[in-house]
Amino acid sequence: MRGERAFTLIEITIVLVIIAIGTMLAVPMMEAGFEAREVRRAARQIAATMHYCRGEALGLGEPQELAIDPVGNKIHTTGWARWAVLTDRAVIEDVQGGLPIGDGRVQVLFFPNGSTSGAEIVLASRKNRLENRLRVALDPLIGTVRVGDAAG
Repeated sequence: MRGERAFTLIEITIVLVIIAIGTMLAVPMMEAGFEAREVRRAARQIAATMHYCRGEALGLGEPQELAIDPVGNKIHTTGWARWAVLTDRAVIEDVQGGLPIGDGRVQVLFFPNGSTSGAEIVLASRKNRLENRLRVALDPLIGTVRVGDAAG
């Protein structure tokens, strides 16, 4: 059986080492992508809940409330009609505006005329709070919601 070709142990070992190095490089990049995606998802979830509260206030003709709990990393609306506990990968880092209601929680009000008490919420990656930061800004006069990068 002369002329048969096969891989040597050294060739197989080299291929396995190359695969291991590639995996070591790829996994952290994939993890960073997961972190960024979860921060964006949390920002969209808060923005959607703000839109919901504004629509309910306009439709029902009575004020609605959004309670933001940075310590528990969760939000809920009037009467708990909508609520969410944000993912472990994204945290509510800071809340500006709204009305403090104790224990670090903040209440944002939505009025039947379309205005709000206003608020700005900064969301960040739990692992690296300097990267993957987004700001959800609620305009107090007209109730529009903007999601954008939060400068360090």
